[in-house]
Order: sequence, then structure tokens, then C-alpha cells
Amino acid sequence: FWLNHRWFQACRQAMATPCVRSPFLWLLVTVFLGCYSCAVADVDVEAVAGSCASDGRGPGCRHLELPRVIVGCWQLVERHADREKAVETLLAYAAEGFTTFDTADIYGPSESILGDFRRRWVASQPDSKPLRFFTKYVTEDTGARSADQINSQSLRNLGVEALDMVQLHFWRLASDGSDTAFLSAGKQLMRLKNEGKIGHLAGCNMDAVNLKAMVDDGMEIEANQVQYSLLDRRPEHKLLEYCREQGIKLTIFGVVAGGLLSDSFVGLSKGEAQSRLDSVSRRMYWSSLQRWTQDWGLFQQLLQTLRRVGQRHTPALTVAAVASALGLLRVGEGG
Repeated sequence: FWLNHRWFQACRQAMATPCVRSPFLWLLVTVFLGCYSCAVADVDVEAVAGSCASDGRGPGCRHLELPRVIVGCWQLVERHADREKAVETLLAYAAEGFTTFDTADIYGPSESILGDFRRRWVASQPDSKPLRFFTKYVTEDTGARSADQINSQSLRNLGVEALDMVQLHFWRLASDGSDTAFLSAGKQLMRLKNEGKIGHLAGCNMDAVNLKAMVDDGMEIEANQVQYSLLDRRPEHKLLEYCREQGIKLTIFGVVAGGLLSDSFVGLSKGEAQSRLDSVSRRMYWSSLQRWTQDWGLFQQLLQTLRRVGQRHTPALTVAAVASALGLLRVGEGG
């Protein structure tokens, strides 16, 4: 795992991009960084009916503040098997102004590495803006015992008294909404929020049908994290419209497909590109590419087009890929 100043430049470009202030959808765009992702969003928020504590937590609270960029931490040690190097990299991100991080209970040592990072950052920068960590509850268990155990584990790993946000990913979902077991898991998270152990709740990889089911069941959903890019436009099928209607923030990851939509893959043969699938995330995004097209020439044409479009920026191709995702989501037209 290593620092890459070109990815920092891409995120600085993203942070400088004006975002829409809409009462319906607060757009958060997640872009692949060295460790997983970064995100672009409007920092303004809207208070929704319900009582909230001064820090935006509490029962009935839907007052989620999002920065323009979130650093995702799926594979903190996959590229460089060095925990200390991972912490140093996170410290470098914080020093550059990135203070919100996305992780999950199943991301290996990610949460505990973030906990080490938090302690070192707070010790060295006691007066700095507080760090925030958005984690996930990835499960197919619907009971209280599992929810309590994972919640305690995440609190311990991150070294915090309450989790800033927990995103529910349930392994077993039915596209027609016929399997409602995940709603029981959602109720456990609502209970933990009411107990003050979770600040905000969100979905993860939920389609419109199942996201609506959670909202209708009383779960206070404030965001939903899904993959979206030029290679994967599934959220356009009902999900975007529903999020706009409900005022749910849509957080999207994989905007540059794990680096596939970057200068690194311009001009490569398909075989050469496959030899660079050196991480779980790149292999996942490769699957998205293969669903989009089996025509390697067409993909290379897309990369060359993005490079031309983004030629005024550095890195040109990745900035254009991010801008394209924003355009597809009709930023500037109310969402």
C-alpha cells in the first residue's frame, strides 16, 4: 500500500467541484483511491423531522453531514503487507484534509488499523477537526446477539463510544422483496441507535425495492452505498428516483472502477490488463467491465475519449470519469 500524489490531485479536483444543494438528494460520489475510494459530496445538510442531539445523533435524527471526499478502507494492507505503512498513509490523508473514512466489520484489520490511526492523529493534532468513521454491519444473521457482538467489536476496534454511521449489507436479498429477513437485522441496528451506540444508519448495496422496504419498516435510513460508474449504471433503474423522493443521500463507489478507468490501462492489450488485476477490488471491477462489454477495442476507445475530455486536469482520465458519473446523475438538475 502506498501514497500516490496523482490520486490526491484527483481528489483535490473533486473537492473543488461545486455540488448541487438540493432538498431531495445530497449526492456523494465515491472514487477509487489507493486504499479503496474517495467521495464527492455537498457538505450542507437538511434537518428532517425528529429530535437530534447537538452532534446530530439520537433517535429520530436524520441530520447526516457528509464531506465531499470520503476515504474508503477496504484493503488497507493488501497492496503492502505493512500495518505501520497503512497507518502512515492514513495520517497523510488526514494531513491533506480528508477526515472521514469508510470501512466494514469484514474488511480484515481495517477497523483496528483505523483505530490506531485515530489514536495517533488525536495525540498529535488534539485541536484538529474530529475524524469520522463509517462502518458496516455485513450479515445474514437477524438476531440481537450478533448485532450486539459486531457493534461491540467495531466500537473496540475504532476506539470510540458510538459509531458515526453503520451501513447494513445483508447477504440474502430477493429482487422482488419477497425475502424480508433483513428487516429484522435492521430492527437490531435501530435498537442500537436508540441506545446511543450508533449515530446514523444507511443501506449498502440495496436496490430500490429493498431500500424502500427498510424505510417503510421504520428504519431511519439516511444514505445508501452502491457501485456506479460508466461501466455500471444499475442505480439508474428506480434507485436514483427513490432516493431523490425520500431525501436519501446516495453514496456511490467504484467511479473509476478500481483504476481501470485510468491512464494506467490506456493502450494495454487485454492480456496485459489482466496481468495487473492484483487486488480483490480490481478483479471485482473487471467483472463489471466484462458485463459492460467483451469488446476490448470499445473499452480502449472509452479510455481515449475520457483522456481527451479531461485533458485540462491532472490526472485527466480519472477526473473525466468522475465528471461523467456526475453528469449521468444529472447534477445541476436537482439531484
